[in-house]
Formats: sequence, structure tokens, C-alpha cells
Amino acid sequence: MVVRYRWPILLASSCLAGLVGFEISAQQMKAAGQYSSDLLAGLRWRDVGPMRGGRSFAVAGHADQPDTFYFGSVGGGVWKTNNAGRTWFPISDEGIPIGSIGAIAVAPSNPNIIYVGTGEPDIRNQHSYGIGMYKSTDAGKTWTHIGLEATRQIGRVIVDPTNPNRVYVAALGHVYAPNPDRGLYRSTDGGATWKKVLFKASDPDNVGAIDVAIDPKNPRVLYASLWATRRPPWSVYAPSYMPGGGLYKSTDGGDEWKPLTQGLPAGGFVGKIGIAISASNPNRLWAVVDDIGAGVAPARGAGRGAAGGTATPGLGGRGSRTEARGGVYISDDAGTNWKLVNAENRLWGRGWYFGSVTADPKNPDRAYVINTVTYLTTDGGKTFVPVKGAPGDDYHQLWINPKDGNRMALSGDQGTVVSVDGGESWSSWYNQPTAQIYHIAADNRFPYWLYGAQQDSGGVAVSTWSRLGVLSFRNWEPACLAGESSTVVPDPKDGNILYGAANVGSESAAYVASRCDQNLNIALPSGELPAPDPEDPNRKTWSLPEVFSEADDALYFANQFVMRSRDRGRTWTKISPDLARMHPEVPANLDPITAKDIDEPMTDRFGVVYTIGPSPLQATVVWVGTDDGLIYVTRDDGKNWQNVTPPPMTAWSKVSQIEAGHFDGDTAYASVDRHRLADDKPYIYRTHNGGKTWQNVVAGIPAGAFVNSVKEDPQAKGLLYAATELRVYVSFNDGAQWQPLQNNMPVTSVRDIVVHGDDLDVATHGRGFWVLDQMSALRQIAAEGARIESAQAFLFKPGETYAIRAGGQNGTPLPHDEPQGINPPSGVVTYYWLKTATAGPLKIELLDAVGSVRACAASDTPLRPVDAERLNYELSWATASEVPSAAAGMHRFAIGGLALGPGGMGLARPAGAAKDACNPGFVEQNPSGGGRGGRGGRAGADELRAGPYTVRLTVGGQTYTQPVMVKADPRGVPEAGNK
Repeated sequence: MVVRYRWPILLASSCLAGLVGFEISAQQMKAAGQYSSDLLAGLRWRDVGPMRGGRSFAVAGHADQPDTFYFGSVGGGVWKTNNAGRTWFPISDEGIPIGSIGAIAVAPSNPNIIYVGTGEPDIRNQHSYGIGMYKSTDAGKTWTHIGLEATRQIGRVIVDPTNPNRVYVAALGHVYAPNPDRGLYRSTDGGATWKKVLFKASDPDNVGAIDVAIDPKNPRVLYASLWATRRPPWSVYAPSYMPGGGLYKSTDGGDEWKPLTQGLPAGGFVGKIGIAISASNPNRLWAVVDDIGAGVAPARGAGRGAAGGTATPGLGGRGSRTEARGGVYISDDAGTNWKLVNAENRLWGRGWYFGSVTADPKNPDRAYVINTVTYLTTDGGKTFVPVKGAPGDDYHQLWINPKDGNRMALSGDQGTVVSVDGGESWSSWYNQPTAQIYHIAADNRFPYWLYGAQQDSGGVAVSTWSRLGVLSFRNWEPACLAGESSTVVPDPKDGNILYGAANVGSESAAYVASRCDQNLNIALPSGELPAPDPEDPNRKTWSLPEVFSEADDALYFANQFVMRSRDRGRTWTKISPDLARMHPEVPANLDPITAKDIDEPMTDRFGVVYTIGPSPLQATVVWVGTDDGLIYVTRDDGKNWQNVTPPPMTAWSKVSQIEAGHFDGDTAYASVDRHRLADDKPYIYRTHNGGKTWQNVVAGIPAGAFVNSVKEDPQAKGLLYAATELRVYVSFNDGAQWQPLQNNMPVTSVRDIVVHGDDLDVATHGRGFWVLDQMSALRQIAAEGARIESAQAFLFKPGETYAIRAGGQNGTPLPHDEPQGINPPSGVVTYYWLKTATAGPLKIELLDAVGSVRACAASDTPLRPVDAERLNYELSWATASEVPSAAAGMHRFAIGGLALGPGGMGLARPAGAAKDACNPGFVEQNPSGGGRGGRGGRAGADELRAGPYTVRLTVGGQTYTQPVMVKADPRGVPEAGNK
């Protein structure tokens, strides 16, 4: 199904039900409590932003299409612009069932052929994985999977400039385990078959390929870099550096390779190497070499400046090291000899995350090095000046049009931007909703706001409804004191007061819980956490928990200790001992170097309390889970803690979230993530006896969809929601079976879930926040799904409904090329189910308290396009009308509200003088397209007022009714017709 957006950057998001290697059918064999996907088909997700970019890595374009560019979000799929970055739209949602994109290449000889490598190579501790290569032969309209699914992370794809079927792929491989699929691959038949042509024969499971370049004048000449790296399951900033990396050259199209060593670092721990060829002089090569002289990097923060610099090699080091020789190197003899031309740390530091260089197509002395800032040299690398970069920015790849060096696309942590004037100006990244959000919280305002921390960009707050009719840049704002990975928690009594956890220094490894007034955007006085224990210094991880208890509004925060405040953060009490594992074993999947990759000097314990689940029923009961594989519960307000860990949970099984039961004090649900142990299977542990026994309840969730969060619906017992690395899942029988609840949401990592009234809200790690409006039908399915599914027709009871007057912009509306999202449906949101398609018309009516029909809509209402020659504005401003569907399945229709748009005109509208089920005698009054036809039918002229109503569905000769109480606007806005 397709969701229509009133903004240019999201055209359609109909996602695949399956994932290559992890196929799951939407029409699978059903068990009790599991239902046909048709029964959920009417539910619709809505993107609410924020209207800003998240981290992107891959960028590409074509020399003959100067305004067309592509970028790959590291969590949000592939995007395209046809107007040099003025607007972007996703092109992979219907064809690439994974959000993590590592590389893009457009065939120079055919702009319609695009190759995409999945799995970002910026291997942060929160990165996601890939499932191989995809290809499009129609400029991104459709996609085909072409193998290499086990390569996991792909760093670069290049295509022979004369042969679109000859393609090379640099595969880094599995970040957490040995992987035989590492190396450089070549295909000569457009991806039908692949051959690994470069790898480390002495260590093929640990050394992968990260970059590859092709000589534009002689495509038989290739350069490629190998890199050996891995990550541990505990949180560290930089990955490890293992032996085996280096730079290689082939002069026969990849059949034979020789190492390039003369003048380059030759130590055993050479890191990532970025390479570029000067098209105007292919003998001039550029390389950015990451060589810190050791297997593990300094702890992040050593030597870092306020401008976001990186650790200085040799300072604060861990383990033995030799002299670092990282920097910018050039060769003027096609790689035979190299010289270090610039060793400035700003150019090559943190090379595992950066390490990219792009040569100007016309001037061999001109090149760009990409790091926290994008730097330009015009003198062969002797000096570099920043050309793009504000404090806090980070950049990754630059693609330059080979025919015009002024036209370029640049990817970074804030999104992708385009320049058409050589870097003098850049397009916006506030037009690509690809934010990576860690957690989600909702406040108590109306309309309510959602909060979370965005990777690389700090805390964000988004409104779920706009008084101006459309969501736009005006409907989100930065939220203070959240950092880029911490939590943002609104006060349960006042949504203007937020609580966050701020990192106060890498050396102290301490966080301070803080308060913030959103009205003023300032920090409020806040009590400090209890003093650190000198025998057990405070530990941290990338994201620490903070949560209010629903039972008594107590505020909880944790590192390795659990802390509680009963006065809104003014004072804190430590209520637990160190709850992490003592002497956790090193996982078998790690090599010796990676096993020592530790940011902080810890010997006995490594872990922290990663999730806190206060009971909503009993204020003295709190459940917690650690990131090293333990679950505890206290039943006496923190005086005593009981280890109730499920026996199968080994060390480094991260308890990603724990949820205390809403109906039973002995019930809890724990989602467990083991992908850092090279175990991608899902785990959701459930207990109904206070943790004495647990069951892993994940039937229906496939491997690869490891679980980031599990939540219980607070109003429907047994109704559960799971946020996984691939999509949202729902269970109607307490976790015994699960099924996708993806519908129109693009495939992306879903990190957290919150139920807010009748809405289901999620935080994604690549596409921002999404809202499932008015999802009360899910609760009715949980209660009587079998009866609903077997019925010929069923009308669901509408959820909470308000008499909200439709807003507008009172003047010139926002132009279509500004990013815009849609408001929730106006009127009474009605869900209904049809077991089979109905031959006759279907009619939905809204009746007031005395039985008068206030609105009516019929499936047999003829629609015809608006006559553009009779309009006094562009056709694009017309609003599409809708009629209820009579097809089989579940459907949603909003009745009684006002359709937005100038005059309520529609691209399709009820035909004049037509007989339909609502009004057989309907006579058209305005043949030019005016009036309020469509969503509200003939009775859509009056806005809803508060009071009791009845929704009536008539289909197949049967009538079904459900009551609905329309509540007054909570903001005290006068109703229509009232002063």
C-alpha cells in the first residue's frame, strides 16, 4: 500500500514483507492469536520528523546529469535529488529491505544503472548491518538483489567507466566475528556472479577491504585498501586495529595485486586507508592513512578540543604502540613511491570514522580531505583550509562531477548537501528526515510532543500535530541537555520541563542528570548525583537510562548503580550496589586485540545498568537490566536486589529494555540484544512469577531482527509491541506469536516504543519518529481477533476523538518544495473489516445524538479529475478526495472532518448529478470543483462539535454501529459556531 505525503521528500513507503536471508511471509501459517496481515492493513504510520538530516555516508552522481545526486543514509535507505539538493526523496523503500547503506555507484556509461552496497562502514558502536548488493537499471525505480549478502559492511562500490557490467565491491565484513566473506569482489556480468579478487590469504577471516579506486583513463588499473578491525560487545568509541591492512595495486583489472609499501607506513596496525586518483593526471595518487601505531586507540577525549577534534596519538594510550605515521600521502608515479605531505592530526585523526579523500577532476594539486571539517588543498597537500564545517559537524564522502568540479555532493553526520559553485554555498540538510533516534518519550501536553536524542545532533522535540495544517520545520526544535545519545524525559506533570543526562567529561566517566525549561531553553538548578565511590569509579556507556515511575513519579537514573530522586532531580539517593557482572568472560567471537579494546581502566567489572523498568502498579518494585547480561528486581524500594537473570543469558547479552507488567506485579518483559556476540537472533524473555522462571517468546520474529525494545499496551492485557532492527512487531497473545506491524513504514532500525493514549509512537534509527494514529483497533483485535477475522464485516469502535477545528496558514501556504508532513486524520477515524469484497456499495455515516446524519461517505461515489483549465491556482495545490473502500481487508476512513486545501478542492472529487449510497438525488452545485466533497461526503460542511455520536457502517444489506464520544478541544478553543 502507498501512503501519500504532502511533502516532496516522502513519496511512498510500501515496504517489503521479507528480508533477503530472513524471509518472513505476510500470509504465513497462522497460530492461535496470529492473524492475517489483511486484518492490520488499514493501520497507517505517519512520519512526524524531525525535518532534518541524520548521518549519511555514501554519495554518488553522474557526469551527464549535473543536478541529480544520490546518497545513502546509514539507517534510512537510498535518497535521490533531481534539483541539486533542493528536495530529496527516498527511492529504496520498496526494493531494498534494509536501512543501512554503505556505498553507491552510478555506472559512468549508463546513468540508469545504479549499484548499492548495504551496511555502513562507519562502524560506530551503534551501527547496523547490511545484506549485500542491490542493483537498479531504471535510475532507482526498482531494485534487484545481486548477492554478497554475507559481506555485512560495504565500504565502496566502483564501476568500470566503459563497461556497466564490470563492478568492484570493497567488503569490510562482520564487525563482531571472523568472517570469510571479507575482501574485494569483482563482477563482470553486472552482479550475476562474483569473484573475490583481493584478500589476505594468511588471514582471510579478519582482514577486509574498505576502499577501491579505478583509473578513469585506464580501467585496468585499480587501487584498493585492506583493513582489519573489529569491535567488542562492550561500548568503546574506536574499534581495534589488527594486523594485515595496507594498500594494493592491480594493472590487469583485478586478477593480480601487489602491495604498495615504499614510503607508506609498514607497521602491524595500519588502519583504514582512503584513496583517490587525480583524473587529470592518473600518476598522482592521494591517500589518507590512519596509523596510530597500536592496536587500540586512545580513549575518546584525550587531546580533544572544543571544536570537535580527535584524540592525539600517543596521548592517554592503551597498550604498546610505536610511532604513529598517519597523515596525507601522495604518489607521483602511480603508487610506486609515496611521501607524507601533511601529518596534521585534523586531517587523518579518528581515521576509522573518516579517512576519505577526493581529487579534483581537473587540477592534480587540488584535493579535498574529509574529517570533522571538509578541507581543501590547492598546493599538493602542503596546506589545507576548511571549506565546509561548523563546530559539531562531521563529514564522510565527497563526490565531484568529473566534467564540472564545481558541482559536488557531500555526506556527513547531519545529512547530505550539494554545491554547484565549488563550495561557496551548499543546499540544506533540513529537508531529509533521516534522524537516528535512540529512545522516545511523550509529554502530557495537547497536542503532545515526542522527545529523544538524535545521534550526532543532540536532543530533539517534535510536535505530533500542527495548528497550521501541515508539519514543517516549525514543528520541531532542539531539546536541551540530551547529548547525542542520552535520554530526554518530560515531567509527568509539566511537559515544558525536561530531564536529561549530560556527559560531564570523558575522564571522570560521569553523567549528571539535568533539568531543562523548554519555554526558556535553559538548564534549571539540579542536584548532583551521589559522589562517586573511589573503590568503584562511575562507569558509563553510550546511552544511560532515565525514567519516571508511573506509580509515584519517582525519577530513576543509573550507571552501574541505580539512583532515585523523589523531588524532580533536586536530590538523589543511591539505592543499589554495583549490579554489573564480576569478571565477565571474554566472548569467544573476539580476537585477542579486540578483547583488550577498553576505553576505561576496568578490571573487575565492565557493565552498567542499561534499562530501568519501574512497576506502574507498585512504587516499591523496580526491574533493571544490565548491558552485560543480568536482570535484577527490588520489591522493597531498593533496600534489597534479587538477581533473577534467565539461565540462558550469558555475559554480554545486553538487556536492551525491561518492561514491568501493567496488569500483574509479577509480570515483566525483557528484550535482549546479542548481535555484538555475533548472534542476530531475537530474544524477548517473559516472566509471570516475579523472575523465578522465564520463557523466550519470539515466534514469528526472524533472525536478523534483534530486539531493541519491548512494551506492553497499558490498556489491553497480552498486547505487546517489539521494536527490532528491521521493523515493528505486534503480539496479540502475550508474546506467544508475533507478526509485522510495518505496513507503510520503511524498513529501518526501530529503537524504542511508547504508547500514548490511542497512539503508538516509535523512535527509528534512520527515519526519525513515526506515529500510528488512533490504533485502538489493535486492542479490539487482541480481545476478539478470531471473531473479527471470521466475520463478513466488522466495525471497530473509534478511539479517543476531539472536536479540533482545522487549522490553516492564513496567507501564502508553505511551498511544496519545503519539507512537510501530514497532521493526524481530521474527524472520527473509523476502522472496518471486510472478509470479502462487497459487490454493492458501502456507506459510512456519522449520526449525532438525535439520529441526524451529520456526515456520509459512500464507496460508489464516482470520482473524476478536477478540470485544471477552470482552476485559478496550480493543479498541485488541489487536495485529493477519498471514498471508503469496498475491497476485502481492513480499512481506515476519517469521517466528519474537513479536508485541507484551498476550497477543499480535489484531484479527484464526487462527480456531479450522480446517485450514490449517501444521496441518490445529489446535484452538483459547483462544477468547477468547489465545495467540500470527498472525505466528509455531502455532509462535510460542518465541523464536529463535542458530544455523543454514532458511526454507522452499511454493507451487504447489513448495518453495524459503534458509539463515539467526541470530546471538546482540551486547549479550550471555542467550537464552531460558538463565540
